[in-house]
Amino acid sequence: MAPPPPLRASRLRANEPRTLGLEAIAGARLLFVLAAWLGVGLGMGLSVVACGDAGKAESDSPPAPAPIAASGEAKAEAARPPTMLAPVARVDSERSWLDLIAQRPLALDQREGRLVADFGRPQSRVLLALAPSSPWELGVEVDGRRAALLHGRTGSFDLPLDGALSPAANPPAEDGTPGLALAITLRALGPKQRVTVLWDEQPLTNLTLDETWQRRTVSIPTEFAHTGENRLRLHFARVESLPEQGEASAAVAMLEVGTLEAIRAGAPTAEPYAVLEGGEALRLGAGAGLAWYFVPPPRARLHVEVRGHGGVELRASTDEDHRRGKAPARLHQEALRETGSSFEVDLAGYGGVPTRLQLDVRGSDPTAFARFDRIEVQVERSRPVDRRDRKVRDLYVVALEGVRPDALFRAELGSETLGSGGHEVIDEFLREALVFERAYSLGAAAVPSHAAWLSSVVPPTHLTVRGTFVAERQTLLSELLERSSYFNSVFTANGDIQAERGLTQGFATTQAFTSSAARERNALAVLGAVEAAVEARPQPRFFYTVLNDPQAPYDPPREVVAEVKVPERAPVPHLTHMWVGRVRLGKVLPDETQLEYVRELYRGEIRVVDQALGSFLAELRERGEYDDAIVVLVGVHGEEFFEHGGAGHGRTLFEESIHVPVAIRAPALLAPGRVYAPVDLLDLAPTLADLLGLEAPSSWQGRSWVPLIDDPQPPPQLVVSYLGDGSRAAIIGNHKLVLEPGLTVESQHLYDLGRDPAELTDLRRAEGAGGIALRMLLSATSWHIAHESEWRRTRWGTAAALTADFGIDLGL
Repeated sequence: MAPPPPLRASRLRANEPRTLGLEAIAGARLLFVLAAWLGVGLGMGLSVVACGDAGKAESDSPPAPAPIAASGEAKAEAARPPTMLAPVARVDSERSWLDLIAQRPLALDQREGRLVADFGRPQSRVLLALAPSSPWELGVEVDGRRAALLHGRTGSFDLPLDGALSPAANPPAEDGTPGLALAITLRALGPKQRVTVLWDEQPLTNLTLDETWQRRTVSIPTEFAHTGENRLRLHFARVESLPEQGEASAAVAMLEVGTLEAIRAGAPTAEPYAVLEGGEALRLGAGAGLAWYFVPPPRARLHVEVRGHGGVELRASTDEDHRRGKAPARLHQEALRETGSSFEVDLAGYGGVPTRLQLDVRGSDPTAFARFDRIEVQVERSRPVDRRDRKVRDLYVVALEGVRPDALFRAELGSETLGSGGHEVIDEFLREALVFERAYSLGAAAVPSHAAWLSSVVPPTHLTVRGTFVAERQTLLSELLERSSYFNSVFTANGDIQAERGLTQGFATTQAFTSSAARERNALAVLGAVEAAVEARPQPRFFYTVLNDPQAPYDPPREVVAEVKVPERAPVPHLTHMWVGRVRLGKVLPDETQLEYVRELYRGEIRVVDQALGSFLAELRERGEYDDAIVVLVGVHGEEFFEHGGAGHGRTLFEESIHVPVAIRAPALLAPGRVYAPVDLLDLAPTLADLLGLEAPSSWQGRSWVPLIDDPQPPPQLVVSYLGDGSRAAIIGNHKLVLEPGLTVESQHLYDLGRDPAELTDLRRAEGAGGIALRMLLSATSWHIAHESEWRRTRWGTAAALTADFGIDLGL
């Protein structure tokens, strides 16, 4: 099934700012005073106003429609609350979007017109070839110099040729001499070591090394160099067994890439940047610079506060500039004053475009320097005051295994009627909920995904040689709620949700539906048990319900698919799990007729879920508990239908496997709407804890979505998903990197989801494509992999938008 088209620009956006008139603001303040006097809690959620003239804003978007009742629920309509008011009280406008001083670990070291990797500094990690397990050990002292030690015979680097070093801007000389070159400062760990230097697997030279430091230079043939990332590989003849370092072949202290003239001039004399004031300022000497890779938001500006003597220059370039050989645009240039100055540069022309931004310090005097107290990308945005009424509330989470967003959010969602996916109950729920349009599971299989979101710990922490197990030291959401006097129950159609895996920690009761008969474990049976438990169990309750109807075997009740035509050679419904296995093995090549029949069976399973959910939600309404509770629909993983030659789930990290629906209905806390920023389920448990006013355990790695919900233009963030073989997907904005096990370029895959939502074009294979976005993802993912088990988003942010604490904690 193809992903749905983007929603029309006229739709109400969950995190889009609005401008209020003075009368509206005054009226809103009066409303808050009256609400406080009457003891009424107003839900705080989205920056959209739905009352009177306050609805007039910069956008021509229509006001949010009132919730539409499902048929048969008209008697409850009068008791429902009106459309929730969005927050109207505002703090002062905030401008800070991305602190580039804090992003210094992601920036590339530029010195005297060349790209430099100083392997005595941990910052050079971003240029090591990305792999789940790297053969390089950084910052090791070897013969009086700190360097990277290579454990093994082969080590690689990913080096971008862009900016002023783009190949098109450095053509060969008239005599054919290449325009670009590299220099490697290295040392063998044994006598007469031989190394082959390869550029994108093309041999450049063979070197013989001894046990002293040497700077060796090599020109880069014009036909080998291409715009964007290039792979440099060093292959040594043998490894040495050393008493302290173990098995290793060589040490590499520095790597330089520049023009042939610059490389021949000798090693750079400019010092790398220094960190001042506990990480709040940077000092760069003459000839030094930094290059950042990111996608600026619309209407962005760069604010710089600097002092020193000499000069400072700011340049920007795009992939198109690099392909054409166009020199980076000079955005600003000025002489420095020791008393200090500040300047702003308009980045609006680069809004939404992957951009390389380079800041250099100039000066003929070797004592020239610049101290930067602020380098910040800014955009005007107003954030609402969070006045949510956090208190104990019932929490119901319905986990849907195998449900894809495009099975619920059809193309009609872009019309004036929200939630027209063809499922009466789910459609109504989505109209009343806060929907995360771009949510990602933490794994393509059920158990790792359940374990990760419930514990807010990434799957690799749970994986063992025997499968996925939650350690006793981890704290599940259920355990946090148990300590707050919740009665917790799990109702599951997945028999792997069990105590032996640690997935029932904190649940007072577990009811598993594992019968081989489809009707005894389908959504009607499971949610029917939940309905009965609502009557029998005390409040407050946390009920976790796991439904697996929409995954193989696709065997809905016959009456649900009575109108579906059965094609020739169609699989028998209750044996479709065997059909999935045969498709995976290549023994069945389904045609479109057969695929469409299987999809209809799949949709029939979702209709069963819709019917069961309607009965359960009606029970909550009848009890008068629905509107004060938090009800969550969350996808656990997707399901493949031959989009990339596969079927079922658990084997790939394509969108059909990991893009999942997430919707939270909490009228007292969140206004209905849509959030379009990418998120992953690592943050779901912290979000629910936040909405309930509970402090998240220190072991949780995620952070609450509430600030994101309230932010009209949130900074970028890295979201992740995993397979058990070590593969992972990393997503920033519209760009997605998939890293498979292995050390070769073939293990990396890059997609632009904005232009290619079906992931049909791997930009990592296309020469001249994916340059800046790929570098942005490589740098962020390299840090995330290196510190994955200890990463806490509340302290470090994500690797796409680091906080200042990241650099401070790691001494960068």
